[in-house]
Amino acid sequence: MTRPRIEEITTELLDVPIKRPHQFSTTKVTSKSFVLVRVTLTKGTEGIGEGTTPGIWWNGESVETMKLVIDQYMAPLLMDGDPSQLEALMQRVERNIRGNSFAKAAVEMALYDALGKTYEVPVHQLLGGQYQTWIPVRWALASGTKEGDVEEAGDLVSSGRYASFKTKSGKESPVDDARRNVDIAAGIPSSSPIGIDPNGSWDRMTTRRWMDAFLEAGIDFLEQPLPPHDIEGMASLTAMKKVPVMADESLQSIYDAMRIVQAGAADIFSLKIHKAGGLKNTVKMAGIAEAAGVSCFGGTSLESSIGTAAALHAYGSIPNLDYGSELFGPDWLADDLVKAPLVIQGGSIQVPDKPGLGVEPDEANVARYRRKET
Repeated sequence: MTRPRIEEITTELLDVPIKRPHQFSTTKVTSKSFVLVRVTLTKGTEGIGEGTTPGIWWNGESVETMKLVIDQYMAPLLMDGDPSQLEALMQRVERNIRGNSFAKAAVEMALYDALGKTYEVPVHQLLGGQYQTWIPVRWALASGTKEGDVEEAGDLVSSGRYASFKTKSGKESPVDDARRNVDIAAGIPSSSPIGIDPNGSWDRMTTRRWMDAFLEAGIDFLEQPLPPHDIEGMASLTAMKKVPVMADESLQSIYDAMRIVQAGAADIFSLKIHKAGGLKNTVKMAGIAEAAGVSCFGGTSLESSIGTAAALHAYGSIPNLDYGSELFGPDWLADDLVKAPLVIQGGSIQVPDKPGLGVEPDEANVARYRRKET
């Protein structure tokens, strides 16, 4: 049996509208951009992947940089490669291209999709096997106002769509931000856990002063309160044994995972397939956390159903994913890029079980949202 080879890798930029403006710590967005990656094998099998990021402010990558790196640098390295030797192919990329983890993850995603279709198995079987079928999903409250967040949470709980939340914070001063979050926690249904995500915009002193108030308010976790470099500060917060501290921007690689574990700088790892450089590295990060007794949370870069499916395959194979996920991307977009978008039911989402990623692109929507060249 002749093994298929990588025959072609193509990319295109897409811009998809969202249902309502979304406030991050630094900016508010009204649409979401993606780079769609297609890998074609010699036997005609096509794998799809996507790259997306909250914004260039998050880690320095954008869909434009991803497209350039993939087209000009990654594709030539991978051409005519054997997709069944995926780990060797990605190590070749790693040796030749520093950083650019989001671009690497998008290509690896497409390779896993093609490989799963070749062997007629879902991607989670290529990652070691499935551990859970349904994964809880948190909704991010990011309307930009306290009143808007409280109203949105109430509506989502009463409709039965979501039961847990986290707030996007960091727009205001740390003190005002902390006070706003305590007020939001008091305003939403008492049975709904809430986490806080300041995207590394707070300082040590303010965060320490508010930890008791957060504990009393029933805050579920505090995600990346301090700047990514401040591992010592994160360790001091974790040592307080108040509200669990989650590492996100500080956790960009498997090597960061080791440093954080050794410093005792997190109770929870926020996993993201793009920041880790792919699905395989995400599973490796979770293994480091498991060995250290650290829980995991399935983070998001606000993917469409393509990237969300990839994340589900990785997260569904991880036994210490104790805090569920925030894979609400398909529900957050006003439209999607696949024929049958993933659906969140009763606050949970199902891991796909079809070959590859288990989703099929909607070519009409891809054409509709394709960015016009300027």
